[in-house]
Amino acid sequence: MKLKPTLFFITGISGSGKTTVARKLLEVGEVAFDSKIQDGLFRFSDNAGNLPEDYKPTNREWRDKYKWTLNKTMFDKLVEENKEAKRVFLCGGADDLMQYWPAGKKVFLLKVDADTMISRLNRQDRDNNFGKGERMQDLLVDRLERFQSRQLKAGAVSINALNPADEVVKDILTQAT
Repeated sequence: MKLKPTLFFITGISGSGKTTVARKLLEVGEVAFDSKIQDGLFRFSDNAGNLPEDYKPTNREWRDKYKWTLNKTMFDKLVEENKEAKRVFLCGGADDLMQYWPAGKKVFLLKVDADTMISRLNRQDRDNNFGKGERMQDLLVDRLERFQSRQLKAGAVSINALNPADEVVKDILTQAT
């Protein structure tokens, strides 16, 4: 009999704490996947799956052509490698992630406000540069409410990501049944 872990999604806008939560989940013995832990799990690609030759996320034409997407082949391989786990958490905010939600049991939205998001994006110890520039931050602030509202309307469970990471993880684990 092939075992299959229960899948949970953890989503949020840049700076909401997805990677921090993934790392905390790993610390407590859970299986969690995130683009900064599994390099290549999410990536920019066009509709045909082609990767960009350049990186210009503040350029409107570039953003219209390339979206942040789940590397489904890599994800499936990671799940297979962890098939004996009780549950698996996929942490990400990909543009195409909602199409995969039916495969999971529950989706958690790490909900933040604009000030918290900007503060986190500007932290010196942040593990990537996405969202550090003023122009990208303006785009993210403009997108924040639409993104969060869309996720909630689609059935995501709101998690107060303003709380300390340990509390956020505790809240998620309590509801990940």
